Amino acid sequence: MLLLIIGLIALFSASYTNALFYQGNAAHFIIRQGAFAAAGVVAMVIVSKINYHLYARFSTMIMVVSIILLILVAIPGIGTVQNNARRWLFGFQPSELAKITIIICFSYWIAKDTKSVRSFKGLIRPYGFLLVAYCVLLYLEPHTSAMLIICGTGVLILVAGGMRLWYFAPIGIAGAAAVTAFYFSFSHVRERFAVWLDPFSNLTDEGWQGAMGQIAIGSGGLLGKGLGNSVQKQLYLPEPQNDFIFAIWCEEMGLIGALLVILLFAYLIFRGFRVARAAPDKFGFLLASGITIKLAIQTLMNLFVVTGIIPVTGAALPFFSYGGTALLLQLGEMGILLNVSRYMRAQARQEE
Repeated sequence: MLLLIIGLIALFSASYTNALFYQGNAAHFIIRQGAFAAAGVVAMVIVSKINYHLYARFSTMIMVVSIILLILVAIPGIGTVQNNARRWLFGFQPSELAKITIIICFSYWIAKDTKSVRSFKGLIRPYGFLLVAYCVLLYLEPHTSAMLIICGTGVLILVAGGMRLWYFAPIGIAGAAAVTAFYFSFSHVRERFAVWLDPFSNLTDEGWQGAMGQIAIGSGGLLGKGLGNSVQKQLYLPEPQNDFIFAIWCEEMGLIGALLVILLFAYLIFRGFRVARAAPDKFGFLLASGITIKLAIQTLMNLFVVTGIIPVTGAALPFFSYGGTALLLQLGEMGILLNVSRYMRAQARQEE
């Protein structure tokens, strides 16, 4: 809840110039995000009361629905195109549903048959098939960051479920091959790699966002310029309310404010793994671990992109970046995590 409140404050500060200039209303983005935040908190409370074992029963239906929605998005005329990517279906982003689906399905399949992750054949079907299906459908959008998050989350759930560590060798080779294939298949991926190495070399096009983001972070100093006083959000940094919202937060709140947010995310992730460790059964352990892993991967990807450690991939910062679908499902995932915590073992509760 603290991250959500800070995220809404950061969103309003980062977005009001763009909202006023492009939408004619400085509160355009915060009103929409605030509505989704309110709905998300209600959803979180409701979901926290639902026994998490129920998701195992409906895992197949959830998987089928998520695949159908991704197929519909790929159909021209149905999916909505924005910034040269077709990722939305009537305002809903099915890739966000795919992220939680991979967590539920993998957790249920492993809990049902633990031995399935101990052999290559068991890993290929059904785990590999589902990952490939999602990657193909997300390739059509294209949505590189969602592919990375889903694959990373899926693989780490398999590790938590008992996959042999030496299987990482072929998985690593496959991952390197996939990155190479993306590099040579997508011109936008090659451009992002080049811009990543030197964003200031292409300020008129692809490098502008990364360069402006780094300027924002660097100009924040130790204590920042003060909330609302960012210069880069004044139509310099494109769409500051989205993936680069953390850069504006750094500019306004400085290193101290940035470390505060990072520590809050770190503590939330730590608590998530504590809940997973104390879960009463395999499914609860994997479900809580998967939600926490996905949160950690997405948070790190965003922070690494904004600070220039990895190429720009479009990963949003949880609870901060503008996006109703993502925020609603993120809070729903926190509700699932809360429900798992209701069933923590007695010994773990005593330690708490």
